Amino acid sequence: GTVAHFTAALEFRPDVDFIIDIGGQDIKCFKIKNKAIDNIMLNEACSSGCGSFIQTFANALGYSVADFARLGLYAKHPVELGSRCTVFMNSAVKQAQKDGASVEDISAGISSSVVKNAIYKVIRAKSPEELGKNVVVQGGTFLNDAVLRAFEKELGLNVTRPAISGLMGAYGAALYAMKK
Repeated sequence: GTVAHFTAALEFRPDVDFIIDIGGQDIKCFKIKNKAIDNIMLNEACSSGCGSFIQTFANALGYSVADFARLGLYAKHPVELGSRCTVFMNSAVKQAQKDGASVEDISAGISSSVVKNAIYKVIRAKSPEELGKNVVVQGGTFLNDAVLRAFEKELGLNVTRPAISGLMGAYGAALYAMKK
């Protein structure tokens, strides 16, 4: 799987130095050096910061994930939710609602929290610059424009998001098989 994701990312960004894949249940990150995988970071223990995390809040507020994500793009004042566990996030979201935060602001806040969780808890980066300049994002969660935007804002970069973001493993496996 790792080789497949790397192979696919190289197709889109030959100079890639960091790959982050946020799926429904896990986060996989690969640091690339000299066109080879230098380091792998995984988060499989905790769903906070994954796609299912966003889905939980979207459904709780009565939205589909797609609609909830779209609303996040129109946030005026994204809620600062931190990057905590789902349980704590629930109370933070309820408090934000009591304080009059819009669904847009909550959605943007959740996207931002997913991104911060990935960068500072999973990757354990001290600063966004540690990821490098040429970042490829993949996994179904990055098809969510609000998550993509939050990630780019946090990094201060434009990143590469392939249109087949959620299928990069399959695409990489096919490319690898063709070369063999």
